[in-house]
Amino acid sequence: MYEIVIITADYEGWWLFEEWRDDVTESFIFNDYPTMKIKYDEIYQLLQDKYTSVKIGKYHIPAFFNCCEIQYCEDCDDDVQIYHSLIALENDTILEMK
Repeated sequence: MYEIVIITADYEGWWLFEEWRDDVTESFIFNDYPTMKIKYDEIYQLLQDKYTSVKIGKYHIPAFFNCCEIQYCEDCDDDVQIYHSLIALENDTILEMK
């Protein structure tokens, strides 16, 4: 089983904190890699068109963002950047997409 998830959080998706699935905003399930790859590329392009910046991190996970999209963090008493990360998985294992 293949899955694509988009997470929206105040950290780049490649950090994969223990509870990263709590930040999933969209999820797509696929039976085969080719179908998943087509959708991944489509979502990647949509996110690239929507956000002005992108960082690529571990596993080649992209974190898209707009510099002015910030949110106040009560725990750190400061504004934090919001990121939208695109993650592909195979049987719950992170896939490195290039």
